[in-house]
Amino acid sequence: MSPAVPEDGAGHEPGERTRRWTFLVPSAYAAGGIARTVFTTAGALAERGCDVRVITLVRNTAEPKFRLPPGVRLIPLQDRFDPAHPDTPRPAPRHDRKAKRAVRELDKQPSQLASWTKQTFTAYVDQLLEEQLRGLPPGVVVSTRPEFAVAASRWSHPDSILLHQEHLSFVPRPEPLRAALRDIATGAGGHRPLDALLALTEADLERWREYVDDPSVRTDAIPNPTPFSVGEPAPLTNKLVIAAGRLTAQKGFNRLVAAWKPLARSHPDWQVRIYGDGPLREQLDTQIANAGVGDRVLMAGVTDEFEAELAASSIYAMSSRYEGLPMVLIESMSKGVPPVSFDCPEGPRQLIESEVNGLLVPEGDVAALTEGLRRLMDDHDLRLRMGARALETARGFEVGAVVDRWVALAEEVDRARR
Repeated sequence: MSPAVPEDGAGHEPGERTRRWTFLVPSAYAAGGIARTVFTTAGALAERGCDVRVITLVRNTAEPKFRLPPGVRLIPLQDRFDPAHPDTPRPAPRHDRKAKRAVRELDKQPSQLASWTKQTFTAYVDQLLEEQLRGLPPGVVVSTRPEFAVAASRWSHPDSILLHQEHLSFVPRPEPLRAALRDIATGAGGHRPLDALLALTEADLERWREYVDDPSVRTDAIPNPTPFSVGEPAPLTNKLVIAAGRLTAQKGFNRLVAAWKPLARSHPDWQVRIYGDGPLREQLDTQIANAGVGDRVLMAGVTDEFEAELAASSIYAMSSRYEGLPMVLIESMSKGVPPVSFDCPEGPRQLIESEVNGLLVPEGDVAALTEGLRRLMDDHDLRLRMGARALETARGFEVGAVVDRWVALAEEVDRARR
């Protein structure tokens, strides 16, 4: 049974809870867009004197792929990193003979946070998450997946402000998780309702509003901020195309490799570099070898110098099958690097005005992606014009402006509560 707590607004000074922020993210140690944008936002809040922590599911490396900002505490629910064997991560409890039997059995049971969820959430993860959330004083709790929103509703301090930001486009989000999030947003079934449901784009926001169908639910669109400074544009003279992201089916890098094959023959002095890691690395290596483009397509892994790599490139290629608001696209635009992207749902079209600050090609049309890349590769002046407009677009995503919106929303909810 949870301890008794004061009624909403009691037991702390007005505005005090808006200076405590907790972000719930699935994988803060991986090189993913959610981790990058949350670290950027959390760091800016810490610089403003806020108490900030990031709770994540698993620690499986010594350090996060992205630098943890000063003043931000990172709390993994499970430690799968063994310093004595850094190349062999510890198994999940259900596969670890050294784990206590009760823990192993609990980890085999499904999570109760949603009717459909990935195996990363189990009954054991539920227990760990509950312990963390019940131990937090009143503050702002920001969830980034529906399961986390359900957890925050159940176990956060009743005085906490609950904000959920969807980082996945509405379209590919599985229906059971959509329904779970709708129930939490509206307070259906006795759930404690969210204080705000947030999307990354206006297009996704309209979809969520229609789906939730409850005007009493506070909704808004707050984009991801760019972690990079928006300054002088890149010269765009190097014959280099860059792409980046987790090596998963969502990112569609197999489509980029297919699009590059004819360009490797017609433009042998150009190269494409794909940054990131993930489960499809071996499959992509095989595709590149079979296509005979191994000297023109480089699987570049993860780098701490991605900002410099972007500034040294001339084109950004996005081959994703779906996106929320793609952080890496904003990052490339912040360097004045023009993008060529599939018009996938939903984020690219929210950022790219085709023929103005980049090129959008029909979703799934690999030949069109080839031709879009070819146009920019062949025309330096076009790259410069589009790159300059891309830089203007990126200014709207500078971290200070975005964090101002987060703070304003939290303070508005806080005033309404009081």
